[in-house]
Amino acid sequence: MKLNKSYRILLRVASGFGLLVINGVFLYCVIFKPELVGEAMGNLYSLVFMLEAFILLPLLCFLISIYKLRSPNWVGFLVLSLLGSLAFSIPFSVLLWTREKDNSG
Repeated sequence: MKLNKSYRILLRVASGFGLLVINGVFLYCVIFKPELVGEAMGNLYSLVFMLEAFILLPLLCFLISIYKLRSPNWVGFLVLSLLGSLAFSIPFSVLLWTREKDNSG
C-alpha cells in the first residue's frame, strides 16, 4: 500500500501528538501531580477508557500477528504502545509498514 505525502504528514502529526502531548500530560501528572493519578484510578470513567485500551492492545497485536506485518511485528507494536500510547503506536506503525512496502516496489 502506498500513502500519498499528505497522508504521511497526517500520520506523522498524529503519532507526534500521541507521543508528545498525550504522554507529556501523563508524565507531567505522574511526576508533578501524583494525586491525580490516584484519582483517575478511582474514577469509573477513567477506568473504562483504560480497560478499553488494554482490551484493544492484545486484539491489535493478534491482528498484526495474523496478517504477518513486520517492522514492527506484534512484539514491536506492543513495546511502542506501552512506551507511548495507542495514539502514537498505530500511526507510527502504519508509517513503518507502508515505508517498507514503498521502498520494495
